[in-house]
Amino acid sequence: MNTFAIPFGLPDTAPDLARRFAAIMAGLGALIARRFVKMPHLAGFTLLLWGRINRAVRRLHRALTQTPADVRARPRRVDRAGDGRARPVDLPRGRGWIVRELGWEAAAFVNQLDALLREVETRAALAAAPGAGRVLRPICRMLGVPASVTPKVLPKMVATDSGVPPWPPAPGASPADCALLTMAEKISTSD
Repeated sequence: MNTFAIPFGLPDTAPDLARRFAAIMAGLGALIARRFVKMPHLAGFTLLLWGRINRAVRRLHRALTQTPADVRARPRRVDRAGDGRARPVDLPRGRGWIVRELGWEAAAFVNQLDALLREVETRAALAAAPGAGRVLRPICRMLGVPASVTPKVLPKMVATDSGVPPWPPAPGASPADCALLTMAEKISTSD
């Protein structure tokens, strides 16, 4: 009997990609909570990082399940540069800084995320929902996921009347990339 609860409060109907990403991030969050507390120079980042991971899981789920009609303009943030508040502490910015700090245990989560991002179904889901790639990129950077699998922002494909794809595959592109472009073209023309 499977009693695994989906972490971060995702609904049972969440897409497989969102559920698997949530499981990876839950394990990483537990590791961070356990190890950062013992490291004085990182203890202050525990809640900040946990909040960022939690938001990333919820944003990925939202990006994968939202239809274009659901997307609405968000109000712009007010610039607080001159209001006298102290600037909040920010996380380190280097590529792979979590793995450098936590070592082999964090590397296991990098490998899991790498394997998830290399799957064809994941690449197709990310091509269909470009907002999902924007959510995953900062997490991939913190963990040091190789740039070859880190999601890229694809410009919106526009269907042409001539039936010719607007962006032909680059010379020397892999068959998987060609298939991905074809799949993205079919999705964009099906609207």
